[in-house]
Amino acid sequence: GGIGIAAGLGYQFYDKDGNVLPACGQSLLKLASVSTENRYEIPENVQIRILADVVSPLCGPQGATYTFGKQKGLHPTMFAVVDQGIQDFYEKVSPETLEIKGAGAGGGIAGGLCAFAQANIVSGIDTCLNLINFDKKVLHADLVVVGEGRLDCQSLAGKAPIGVAKRTPVGVPVIAICGSLAEDLPSLPFENIQAAFSILEKSEPLEDSLKNASLYLEHTAANIGHLLNMRKI
Repeated sequence: GGIGIAAGLGYQFYDKDGNVLPACGQSLLKLASVSTENRYEIPENVQIRILADVVSPLCGPQGATYTFGKQKGLHPTMFAVVDQGIQDFYEKVSPETLEIKGAGAGGGIAGGLCAFAQANIVSGIDTCLNLINFDKKVLHADLVVVGEGRLDCQSLAGKAPIGVAKRTPVGVPVIAICGSLAEDLPSLPFENIQAAFSILEKSEPLEDSLKNASLYLEHTAANIGHLLNMRKI
């Protein structure tokens, strides 16, 4: 929820009995008051821009908890409680942050930087693609390959592979190579991605898949290369 960002800038948190709370997410559920006595003032000549690839707000059904909580290990039975804890916290310290698009990025870190360091959120993927002059480099490409550990519906919310695919000119095919493909993906093609491949070769423990990931990636890439080469026959 961004409470660690606030603590790093000198904010202190207390429960209803006046005890200092540690700067962790669980403290949001016990928080009764916030002290700004020792907070660090960001110099006027310092401007912070957050490169974020998701547009999730801090709270609500599309917010940080409901969107990213499960993949970060939070049990769904806790979603409503944690979401309310984040909302209560920001209503106390910075209610306007609750309205910022993208404040839910990084589990609320983006919101914390906006609230406590006067940061602004900009498109991460567009900023990076502009810096490398992507549009010019991809103009005459034969193929664009994107990748992600797990391609799922959250990827469609603005993550890097989708951002690259969207910026790729019509007529240049885009394929995705991923650790795994989620069941909630729309039917291909979507967002300029023509085909998507999982590198997993067999059912095995996660530990073995991680250990063999580089080998599986090579095998998948080689198979795709052979398919592409068949077009020349």
